[in-house]
Amino acid sequence: MRAIEAGLRFMVNQGVKYIFGVPAGSINALYDCLHELPELTSIVAKHESSSGYMAAAYTRITGIPSVCVGSSGPGATNLVTPAANAWREKLPVIFLTGAIPTTKFGRGGGQELHADPIFASITKLSKTVTNPEDLPRVIAEAYNTAISGIPGPVHITIPINMQMTDIGTPEVLSVSAVQPVSPAQEDVDAAVAAIAQAGRRGVLLLGHGAKEFKDTMLRFAELTGWHVATTPRGKGAFPENHPLALGVYGLASNDSAVEYLRGDQHDLLMIVGSALGESATSSWDERLVDGKQLIHIDHDKRELGKNFETDYPIHGDIELVVWQLIDRLTMSMSEEGLQEISLAYKEAAAASVVTEPASEDWNTRTAIRQLNLIAPDNARYYVDIGEFMTYSIQNLIIRENQAFDININFGGMGSGIGGALGAQLAEPERPTICITGDGCFFMHGLEVLTAKEYHLPIVFVVINNARLGMVYHGHMMQYKRCLDDFSQQRTSIADVAKALGIRYAQANSLEELQPELAKSWFDQSQGPIVIEVNVEGNEIPPMGERVKFLQGATY
Repeated sequence: MRAIEAGLRFMVNQGVKYIFGVPAGSINALYDCLHELPELTSIVAKHESSSGYMAAAYTRITGIPSVCVGSSGPGATNLVTPAANAWREKLPVIFLTGAIPTTKFGRGGGQELHADPIFASITKLSKTVTNPEDLPRVIAEAYNTAISGIPGPVHITIPINMQMTDIGTPEVLSVSAVQPVSPAQEDVDAAVAAIAQAGRRGVLLLGHGAKEFKDTMLRFAELTGWHVATTPRGKGAFPENHPLALGVYGLASNDSAVEYLRGDQHDLLMIVGSALGESATSSWDERLVDGKQLIHIDHDKRELGKNFETDYPIHGDIELVVWQLIDRLTMSMSEEGLQEISLAYKEAAAASVVTEPASEDWNTRTAIRQLNLIAPDNARYYVDIGEFMTYSIQNLIIRENQAFDININFGGMGSGIGGALGAQLAEPERPTICITGDGCFFMHGLEVLTAKEYHLPIVFVVINNARLGMVYHGHMMQYKRCLDDFSQQRTSIADVAKALGIRYAQANSLEELQPELAKSWFDQSQGPIVIEVNVEGNEIPPMGERVKFLQGATY
C-alpha cells in the first residue's frame, strides 16, 4: 500500500468525507489514491483559497475535520490565507501540501518551497514528512493535534516520493478521545450567586461560540427573562424575532442593542463564546462594560479577561457550563412552570413578523430586507465581506430555524462564496443563500461553476454597485475623497452566469425581488442560481464606528 493511501485510510476511519483542493503534479499520487477510496469525495475548486474556505465552512457546521490540499509552491501559498482564517476560527482543518522529491531538495526544482515555516504561526502543527514509513503516523498526529484541546488547523508537507512509496501493511493508529472541559465548581457557584442577585437585571451577549447551543441559550434566556444581544459573528445564536432579542452589538449594531447594553437597565453582563474583539465590541468601546459586573464563559481560557476585566470568568465547555447554571437556577422551579414560560415566549415570537419594505427607496438595505422576506424559514445565510455585509448584519432577522455565517475575523473578499459551497455540502437539505458583492465575485466568482459541477443548489445573491463599496465609503467618510478607480463600469454578473450555463436572474427594483418571482430560486433540483441585484450604492453603510476607530489611528 502506498504511504499516502495509508494516511488517507486513517482519516476515512475517523469519518472524514471530503478532500477540497486543486490537483497538480506534486499531489498527483494523493488524487490517484482516491480511486481506491470511494468513501472520500474530491471537491475540485477553481482556486486553492476557495477550497480552504469550503473546508473551513464544512468543518464549522459539521464538527468533522476536513482535508484541504494544495500543490507545492504557489498551491501551498494560496492556502495560507484560508489557513489563517481557520486559525482565527479555531477549526480543525488539515492542510496537506505537496513538494518536490526529497532527493531533489535544494537543487532549484520547479515550484520548490520550504512551506513549514510559512504555516507555522497559523497552525497548531506544521512539518514535512521525510520518511515514507512515518507518513500515516504523522497524519494521525496531525489529526489528533487538530481536534485536541482548543481545535485548530494543522499543516503537513508531503513530498511526492513520500506519497508514492509502498510501505506494505501499515500499523493500526489510534485517535485521542476529546475530553470535555468541566468548569471549576467554585467559578460556577460564584456566577450562580451573581445571577441570583441580579435577578431580571442581567443581559446576555452571545458570540460565535454560542451558536452550536442555540436551544440551551434560548432556555437560559427564557428562564432568567434576560434580554439577548449577539456579536456579528454570533448572529443566529438567538432567534431575532424573539421578544427578548435585542439584535446585534458591535459592527453594524442595531440601535436596540446599543441602547440596552450601554444603558442602565442591567447590572450584570454575561458574555458567552466571544473573544470580545474589535467587531464584537464597537472597537473595544468601554461603554459596553462601564458600571457592570461581567460573567465571561469560554472554552478557550486565553480569551477570558483578555480585553475587559472579568469579575466571574468561567473556563469550560460552553454548553456544559450553561447547563450547570440552568440546573442550579431551576432547582426552585417546576417543569410545568418552565414550559409555560417557554410557550409564552414562543407565542410572542410567532406573532412577530418582518414588515415588507414596500415604501423604501431601492438600495442595498431594501434589497437585503426584501431577501429576508423571500428566504425559507430554514435557510442558512452565508455572508461575504464587503459593504453589503453591514446591511446584512443589521437588517436580516434570523428566525428560529435559520442560520447565519460570516468570516468577519479573517475572511477575505470572496470567502463567502467558497464558504457557501462547504455549507451546502455540510447540510444538503438546508437552502443556502450566499450574499456577496461584485468585488468579491470578481475575486472568487468562478466557484459558482464549481457549485454547478457538484449540483449544489446555492442561491448566490450578488449586490452589484459597480465599486468597492466599503473602501469607497470608508475613504469618503474618513478623508472626504477617494480615487476614481475604486469604482468601475458596471459589469453584468447575470451575463457571466449565462455564459457559464448557470441559472440567473436580475433585480433592478423592488418589484423584481418579490416572493412570487423567487419561488423557483429554491428548487433544489435545478442546481445553483445567480441573482444579480443592481443598486447605485450611494447611501452610507452602517460602518461609522469602525471609521471613527480608524480615524483615531489607535492601532
